[in-house]
Amino acid sequence: MIGTSAPRRRFTVLAALLFAAAATTQAAAAASASDVSGHCRESGYCVFSGASFTGARTVVPQSYGCHPVTDLGFPTARSAARGFGDGTALQLFADTACTTLAATVYHEVPATTAGSYRLMPIPA
Repeated sequence: MIGTSAPRRRFTVLAALLFAAAATTQAAAAASASDVSGHCRESGYCVFSGASFTGARTVVPQSYGCHPVTDLGFPTARSAARGFGDGTALQLFADTACTTLAATVYHEVPATTAGSYRLMPIPA
């Protein structure tokens, strides 16, 4: 009996770990579909000139590198929202040189003061 209980315990622990990993993967897949904000039903990300998704709205162009918000047509981004997935993450910076991180947009950022932004590819 002693020799058979250790393999059973290992099997039980392994089965529990596999079950937990599958549950985590399903939760992550469900979360990504719900990350789209109702404030940005576009491909990519939307930024707004006003807090709480007010004012002028524009879709961030799919271009890597650091860009000043003024390129989007207003001096400061005051809020931002995620649209439909495009394989990138949007980082907002307090300055115009992308050195002081203000926020990363996962779903919505209702209040920020961003002078620049950067799209980052999400590793596959």
